Amino acid sequence: MGAPKVKYKAPPPDNTFSKYLEYQQSREKSLDDRAQQEKAEAAAETASRNAAGAAGYSGLKTTTQQQLAQGLIGYESAANQLRDYAAKYELTPPEADISELTQQYTAALPGKRATGMSAAYEELLGRQATAEELSKGQERFQQGYYGSMEDFKSSLTNSQEYQKKFGSSYLENYYKTQFGDQTVDEKGEKTGKYNFKFDPKLLPSYGGNIADRTKITTPDFGESFTGTPAELEAQQQNVRDTRQYLYSAGLTNLQGEIDKETQSLKNEGSKQVAKIGAAGGLYSNLVSGFWG
Repeated sequence: MGAPKVKYKAPPPDNTFSKYLEYQQSREKSLDDRAQQEKAEAAAETASRNAAGAAGYSGLKTTTQQQLAQGLIGYESAANQLRDYAAKYELTPPEADISELTQQYTAALPGKRATGMSAAYEELLGRQATAEELSKGQERFQQGYYGSMEDFKSSLTNSQEYQKKFGSSYLENYYKTQFGDQTVDEKGEKTGKYNFKFDPKLLPSYGGNIADRTKITTPDFGESFTGTPAELEAQQQNVRDTRQYLYSAGLTNLQGEIDKETQSLKNEGSKQVAKIGAAGGLYSNLVSGFWG
């Protein structure tokens, strides 16, 4: 009898890897679908936002033109306002509209400058600008000498007219506060001198024979004097010294009179004491002679 035959049963096929591949493919497809959906939603949102921005551009343009015309913003700010808005909403660069702003600004600029220059003359110099002065100012603006209205105002405050009228330094303004306006000559030019008014009645005066005793006379200061600030300050010091002298002389004289009266009383008292002493000695001698 022969050896028995052994039959082997094949194992079931292993499909783990294929299932893993299917899972990975399904997952990647889901991720791709989600990414596509998010991209589509973002694109739709951007398109909606840009559409809303495009719809609001006309209103922005009108507002910007009005602000520029009213002087609320400058030309550069107006142009940047349109450019920034267009860039934000992905609109066509608004160069044509900016050209309109340029024309608007250029057309209105001379009038604005004339108004500003007229106001500067009134505020800083206290007078109306002449036609020649306005014309010269416009020319200097066009040539770039003045970059702004502040530059123009600075030129006025540095002018001889302004310095002549309002002073060129802090010290000069200080003296004006102390003594008033400077005197001027026949040409209207400042002399560097000031008037100081003074009331002589405010000074004390001599009484009795103080003047004769001191042999000193006080100056006649008058009712005003004119001079440089240094001269006025020296004269004011003279007034103060004179006032002090008169008060001191009066007090010294008063003290002298008091001392004189006091000494007189002392002398009179001494005489009375001597008389009383002499009388007492006489009475003592008489009494002694009577009882002796």
